Amino acid sequence: MPSFHPIHVALHGTGGDVDISGTWRNELGSFMLIEQVGPLLSGMYTSTVSGDASSTSGPLQGSVDGQQVAFLVHWTEFQAITAWVGRLDEGSDELVMLWQMTSQTDPGQAWASINAGADTFSRIP
Repeated sequence: MPSFHPIHVALHGTGGDVDISGTWRNELGSFMLIEQVGPLLSGMYTSTVSGDASSTSGPLQGSVDGQQVAFLVHWTEFQAITAWVGRLDEGSDELVMLWQMTSQTDPGQAWASINAGADTFSRIP
């Protein structure tokens, strides 16, 4: 039986130009300011759901290929990195993303160090 890999259904080449520069907010009130130069993303992400009910920020870096978007944030106040992957829904001007966060934990707590979820970001005009 031949093996299947998701990359086999991806289109060849690179996608068209999509600009996601600007400010985006998710359903939990976290927001990000993105600057895009070509396919590269940079900016700042501010989470409103940090552990102590305050906000925390970190630099954002990523890439865009057509409607596909991926970025990561290295949190400045915590030993943690979160990565988001997903796509731009141009019809609604939303970023529909899945995320995974890894954080430094005490020895023996490896499974507690990985968390996952989903976010939908809306562009703020």
